[in-house]
Amino acid sequence: MMDFARLVAPREHLEVLVEPGGGEIRAALRSSPDEQFATTPMLDTTLGDLRTQLLRELELAGPVVVAGHQPEFVHAGVFAKTLAVHDLAQQTGGTAVFLTVDSDLPKSAHLILPQTTAGGLRRVNVAIPNVDVARPYEEQGVAPREHWLQFFARFASLYEFYDKSLLRTFAYAWLTTDAARPEYVSAMAAARAATEQSLDLESVRELRISTLAQTSVFRAFVAHCALDAEKIVNTYNAAQRAYRKRHRVRAAGRPVPPLAKHGDACELPFWIGRPGSPRRRLFVRSRGDELELLAERQAVSIVRRAKFGSVARHAEPWALEREGWRVRPRALTLSAFARLFLSDMFIHGIGGAKYDEMMEEFIVAALGVPPRPACCVTATLHLPLTAPDVSVDDVRQARQAARDIRFNPQRHLERAPQGLVQQRAELVRRSDELRVQRAPRSERKTVFRELRRVSAQIIETDSWRPAEYDRRVESLQQQLELRRDALDREYFYALHAHETLLRLNQEVRSALAGD
Repeated sequence: MMDFARLVAPREHLEVLVEPGGGEIRAALRSSPDEQFATTPMLDTTLGDLRTQLLRELELAGPVVVAGHQPEFVHAGVFAKTLAVHDLAQQTGGTAVFLTVDSDLPKSAHLILPQTTAGGLRRVNVAIPNVDVARPYEEQGVAPREHWLQFFARFASLYEFYDKSLLRTFAYAWLTTDAARPEYVSAMAAARAATEQSLDLESVRELRISTLAQTSVFRAFVAHCALDAEKIVNTYNAAQRAYRKRHRVRAAGRPVPPLAKHGDACELPFWIGRPGSPRRRLFVRSRGDELELLAERQAVSIVRRAKFGSVARHAEPWALEREGWRVRPRALTLSAFARLFLSDMFIHGIGGAKYDEMMEEFIVAALGVPPRPACCVTATLHLPLTAPDVSVDDVRQARQAARDIRFNPQRHLERAPQGLVQQRAELVRRSDELRVQRAPRSERKTVFRELRRVSAQIIETDSWRPAEYDRRVESLQQQLELRRDALDREYFYALHAHETLLRLNQEVRSALAGD
């Protein structure tokens, strides 16, 4: 469905990428789940029945449009997915869902803010209160309200366009979620909802991965993978190898690491862990009529195959869950679960869309049925920061000039002594002649040394000029870095003005309305 060659981040302000076109997305969204879902076996029922069960349990009606992300201070390209789910759900009378991936680890404990100073633009790392990058979002501790107040006060002090941005709306919602100690994921959800409401996006429903992982359907999905572990490993790794070969990927672990085997134990594409301890990879070992579940090499639970094969047995938490263990999906498994059981259309960003190519191949091989369709939506917004008018070509040309003045000074020094210039020209002619004649290297080297000596003499007649060229290179490089900082599309979306995000919403709607 998607043309992966088009999955490139937009460069211009308010430019939107929608792939495939809006007409194809709408047609796919209105289509019914593949009839194969109704006949694809999963445990003692079918994939279609499990999907219906989950949608009923979550009270999701109509075409379900889903996007998601970690609960981070995301950029406008990510926020464009929320705009898209809202618009598509409205167009089709469906439900807009945002999946909060609270099962992942934070990528950073800092937020980057741009600050305009007398010396130019600079980027400031602002520490996010009490965020531990070694713990999943769902396990993040709480920080006192005054710490968050100081955090958002830093926004106001650093960012010159604070009063025109959505930061005030975002911060107020965050700080009023709890009078004393705002819990991170809940506060992020409340703040995000407040900004959405200010843009008239009032029907986007949040679902957390930690919540989905406690449903009977998710347990059934994990159980299915555990009961057919050999096939899961083989099809997953085959899809990974095919992706790497197709895209000529050489970096280890890309797009995802292959699943491993430890003796007779097979790795499954899930995490398992306990609060306060690092999450680990989930393994399963077959023991006749039983399955042994392991956190890496640590035995966690033993279950009977017959019990794991019955959907009814997954209605209640497993014994390992009652003991504090949590099973969570990894990236591709999360996308697979959402597109099999939850969504009628899943909206990715660029990275997720590319990786889903492997997931689709894996799921078709493992289950014999393709997942529900997906598309890619992203956008670029630039903050109203001053960006120097300089390009990569300007820097490259300046570097070439700084090099050339040392090898061909006569091109750059207007008052170079003509005697030295003529002497240099004769040495160049002699060097070319020796090269054509394939003269001994020692003879050519002698001429080359003399050529360098004469060039140095020419430079000495205006010895400051090379330094001026070097300073120009340094200045242009600094300006280019300032330009990159000013036009960085990764800045937090609430730094933008309300009017700018309204315009982005219009651009997304227009792109989705097209063919």
